[in-house]
Amino acid sequence: MVKKASKEPHDLEFKVGDRVKVNMHRGRIVEAEVKAVVEKTHGVRLQVSFGNETALIYLWQVIEKMRS
Repeated sequence: MVKKASKEPHDLEFKVGDRVKVNMHRGRIVEAEVKAVVEKTHGVRLQVSFGNETALIYLWQVIEKMRS
């Protein structure tokens, strides 16, 4: 059983340089670094980088914010 944090990821504030665990797709979980916080009409999205890849993700894809 996984114990959830007290705050949901969409309630957290993110900034450039934060480290996060992200569910990319079909259970692929990666540790990534936030490169940009993008405000769209449908809400906030994060540009993250992991390895030599970058992705624009929704906040619901963030599993946890890691301590820096």
